[in-house]
Amino acid sequence: MKGVSYLTDEVGQKKAVVIDLELLKHRENLADILEDIEDAVAIETRKDEESVD
Repeated sequence: MKGVSYLTDEVGQKKAVVIDLELLKHRENLADILEDIEDAVAIETRKDEESVD
């Protein structure tokens, strides 16, 4: 998402989120940003799980 960046550690693991404050001027953008962050966290926590066929 434009205006949202992730800080990673030495091995590429996402450790922090940087949000451009200009995006927060519009309340609808905040909901989108939070949803994207939740999705990224869910993906990261499930990346080692087996897939369901």
